[in-house]
Amino acid sequence: MAASAPSPQRVPTPSDAAEVEELVCDAAGSGRRLELRAGGTKAGLGRALTEEAARVDLSRLTGVVTYEPEELILVVRPGTRLLQVEELLAGCGQHLAFEPPHWGEAATVGGTLSCGWAGPRRFRAGSVRDFVLGVELVDGRGRRLRAGGRVVKNVTGYDLWRATVGAFGTLGILTEVCLKLWPRPTAERSLRVGGLAPAEAAAGLLEWSCRPEEISGLAIDAEGRLLARLEGSERGVAQQVKQLVPEAPGPVEVLAADESARLWSGLREAEPYRAAPGEALWRIAVPPSRAPAAVSAMAAFGLRRSGLDWGGGLLWAVLPADADAAGVHEAVARLDGAGSRLATGPGDGNPRAFTPLSPGVARMNGILKSTLDPQGLFNRGRMYSGR
Repeated sequence: MAASAPSPQRVPTPSDAAEVEELVCDAAGSGRRLELRAGGTKAGLGRALTEEAARVDLSRLTGVVTYEPEELILVVRPGTRLLQVEELLAGCGQHLAFEPPHWGEAATVGGTLSCGWAGPRRFRAGSVRDFVLGVELVDGRGRRLRAGGRVVKNVTGYDLWRATVGAFGTLGILTEVCLKLWPRPTAERSLRVGGLAPAEAAAGLLEWSCRPEEISGLAIDAEGRLLARLEGSERGVAQQVKQLVPEAPGPVEVLAADESARLWSGLREAEPYRAAPGEALWRIAVPPSRAPAAVSAMAAFGLRRSGLDWGGGLLWAVLPADADAAGVHEAVARLDGAGSRLATGPGDGNPRAFTPLSPGVARMNGILKSTLDPQGLFNRGRMYSGR
């Protein structure tokens, strides 16, 4: 009689903070590492885990804990989908002003905080961590901690709620997130300026970033066109369009609200820059004044197409998949920037996903990691080797 195949290992799916505490205490007792997942839309970001780890599905940690529209505050569990949150907020004329990328319908609040990526409004509204008032999380000892606003127990010495943003789940398992909201603009239009040389487009980007109008999106697309989004009241937007059109540095199109929304949604999702086979997408943050130099630097690595966002502070660069990743990071660091390489697929371990940290920052990060996760249970190696 043939031996039966071993049954697949059950993936834990905790549904509340108490179950997360129990799961982490068990893992700490056995020294078992954990790989944290929820919606999975950002799986291509960061390094593949190189050590054996048990998958944990956090997608059941869902639901709105508290929503106070009059106070512009939302407390939500991290497995809650972004689409659900945005629909709820839209009903009250509010939104997440940092305009988080989705990269798929299953995108969650927890994944948004873990990767720390903001969309086109970042240059005007601020970063993801600027809108996180507080968090509750379970650390590597199985302790439930609260940090930031509306808390009972804080963690002395750290802005812990800020540190969790962009940590790729390496510090603990989020169980609640408190977010600051903004009123949603009632009208928008966009200007699209063509016929520009690269230097003209870059100069227009910097000039318009200093203007007094409510420009909430400012970019150069993959075709070299200057893009500007205006938001506010219907009357205010119409007046701002009237002021800006005559000063455009080239032929200008005015995009109505629906077309404008589609344009910026596509840029938020990096749709014009998705990598084809044999390519890899890079996301590079630089000081806006150095954006042209960053584009030139990437040309040395075989740049195939690119675009700028955040008023010049973000460069999307599509490079050959086999481009020298260490060389790219060195070039970015010389421009006082930081880069992220997206994996090309499940078989790409992406070992040089992030620009290396400076020694001082790396040391502080190591102290924080060892304080919260002394055994290295959570997503070990997702950002840097051995952490």
